[in-house]
Amino acid sequence: MSVTEAPLQELLSSAPVPPRAPEPRRPGGDLALTIGIGVATIAAVFPISRLLEPTWLPAAVLVTGLVLALGWVLRRAGLPGWAAALGELILWILCATVALGDRHALLGVVPTFDVLRGLPGVFARVGDEILNGVAPMQPSHELWWVIVAATGMLGLLVGWVVRGTHLPLLAALLLIIVFVIPQLAVPGDPDLVGAVFLIATILWIVRTEMRVRRPAMEAGPVAATWSVVLGVGSVVVALIAAPLVPLADAIGGGVGRTTSINATLDLGQDLRRPEDVEVLRVRTTAPSAPYLRVATLSRFDGEEWAPDAAGRGSLEFGEIVSDAETEKRTTTIDITRLTSSYLPVTYPATEVQGAVGIWSANPFNRTVFSSSEGTGSLGQRYVVTSEELQPTREQARSVMPRVDESPLFSFDTSQTTEFDLDTMQLPGAPNDAIAQAAREAVGSAANAYDALIAMQSWFRTSGGFRYSLDAPVEEGFDGSGMDAIDRFLEVRAGYCVHFASAFAVMARSIGIPSRVVVGYLPGESTGDRVDDQVVYSVLGSQLHAWPEAYIQGIGWIAFDPTATLGTPTSLRSGETGGPDPSATPGASAAPTPAPTRTIDQDRGDLDNPTSAARAFDPTVLIRTLLIALGVFVLLLVPAVIRVVRWRTRHSAAHRGDAGAAWRELQDLVIDAGFSVDESDSPRVFAARLTREHGVPAATLAPLVEGIERASFAPPTAQAGPDLARALAGARRVLLPAGRERLRAAVMPRSLLVRPRVVER
Repeated sequence: MSVTEAPLQELLSSAPVPPRAPEPRRPGGDLALTIGIGVATIAAVFPISRLLEPTWLPAAVLVTGLVLALGWVLRRAGLPGWAAALGELILWILCATVALGDRHALLGVVPTFDVLRGLPGVFARVGDEILNGVAPMQPSHELWWVIVAATGMLGLLVGWVVRGTHLPLLAALLLIIVFVIPQLAVPGDPDLVGAVFLIATILWIVRTEMRVRRPAMEAGPVAATWSVVLGVGSVVVALIAAPLVPLADAIGGGVGRTTSINATLDLGQDLRRPEDVEVLRVRTTAPSAPYLRVATLSRFDGEEWAPDAAGRGSLEFGEIVSDAETEKRTTTIDITRLTSSYLPVTYPATEVQGAVGIWSANPFNRTVFSSSEGTGSLGQRYVVTSEELQPTREQARSVMPRVDESPLFSFDTSQTTEFDLDTMQLPGAPNDAIAQAAREAVGSAANAYDALIAMQSWFRTSGGFRYSLDAPVEEGFDGSGMDAIDRFLEVRAGYCVHFASAFAVMARSIGIPSRVVVGYLPGESTGDRVDDQVVYSVLGSQLHAWPEAYIQGIGWIAFDPTATLGTPTSLRSGETGGPDPSATPGASAAPTPAPTRTIDQDRGDLDNPTSAARAFDPTVLIRTLLIALGVFVLLLVPAVIRVVRWRTRHSAAHRGDAGAAWRELQDLVIDAGFSVDESDSPRVFAARLTREHGVPAATLAPLVEGIERASFAPPTAQAGPDLARALAGARRVLLPAGRERLRAAVMPRSLLVRPRVVER
């Protein structure tokens, strides 16, 4: 039996709307949502450990957990959402006050006017600490408090956004921004595990929020598709787009794409990083760019090399005691993108002027280290005065002869200065592989200097070694201990850490004091001149390690055994002034090597790293545009899916498919921000739309009649045009042109929210 249009419109206009039954409470679901919010918050802030030592993490977890737990208890007790949110905010204030530890707080818990008045000073000091600090740094109490309080507030905001706006994707955006920022501030490999964990918690929040709000809702294939889009898109933003974003040059602050130094010889990952930045600029009175030392490592326990002590609280080096002549050099260093507790200096430094902050000098290794938490290298400009040793080959050969026919060389520890016994110690007797390598390299050298030159030549040319950043990792070692040295001597491929460690251990095995230095290779000329001095640029990829050996009566002499990298050392002749003919071909006549190829050139990453650092690189602009385009396309994915669905269903309705038209009507209602109850009959649902949302009954009548016909009568396509017109009319009323339609197009709720079923 057919239903005429006029009576149906009257029925829709007058049909009583049954009272809506209250939705069943889901306390268990809300608890799962609360836990998800807390876990996602901690996952989002965890990358801050790149910047700060994670001493703040336990307190941040505690504060966030307490605040969110109180909100859950209050909601479980039946308080309205705004009351629970207010309770969370009050508890957060109390927890933040306790964490701050201000003596003016009432009972140590309640903030007073004096506490609030002191906050601007706290934030100012925290700002200075962040700008001048060295990542990763030990946070002060005030910075610790800011991170703890901010983490708790982030948890509050995420919870409020999820429950208040019913848009968990908006909360996801906030979490992803917090997750990405530390990775932009400090370069490094993308945190894949952290990103995957964060995305998993976000998807959990999305799923749980929908279940809590609509207990009987089915996710549906489109919701699942949108979840996949969210997950994949978030990973792309967090792991691919964010690390590629070009940042402004650092000019003395603690943010921006900088590099740091690991003074424990764990340089492999630093050298293998794909990005490269200029870390400092140098100009000097020396005839060529110098090596710059950062730290020395003398203690070796067989597993790793330990950095020497920082100093004794004073920036005084003491005078140089040596039988060799010296030449005074001054070197001006501008730190552009290096965050470190050390200041790179030339050797042997005798004075450092212009460094801002509190610094200490070690008089034995002549390195400079920060003496306070707020002092770091970034943005520093200072002048280093050094007394460069100019020993002759004859001087070096006249001391430390071979002891009879043994492989050892004579060394008198009572006749030395600037010397530490740690530089002669080995953890037990050297193993057979190292002893054999030392004998092979040294050959019949009659004195320590000739032995060291022979070892340098053996590593660089005659021993068959090659420079490689990959071979060590492929062979299963990437360290500087005895096992790594053994493997390096076997495969004869490695990078500077392996060359320097092996050289130093072999030197000690034959009685010659030695140590390892971490620093930078000489830079490349920029073409600029300041005060008639050439300006050299040093890149992060020029981070290097090399050995030093102690020659009795002369002092510490630098060698560079790394194959194809740097320039080997050879002392000048006191008689002819020429280089040592027995040294490696191309060696310099002074112990301070001249610049040659950089690490990037050996890796094949850059053809001309200096020009790349200075000239405009169009690939940066193209990459930025592609990133922006990718993010824009990603944001448009929901809108595209929704448009395709609308056009598909509208076309189906025009062909007489009443089911497609009805499903599209439900989605239009959801996109407009209204709920859809699947348990309502078509007439009750249409009557509700007319009475509560102003959709004309005449507009809805063809849709109601069509779905009833499709449910209870044979299919027909005669009403197709009417269905399509009715659907378009309902869309105009529910989503009028302008802001409402734009919002629904950009953030279509129907991709996540499905009609609910309420048991009555």
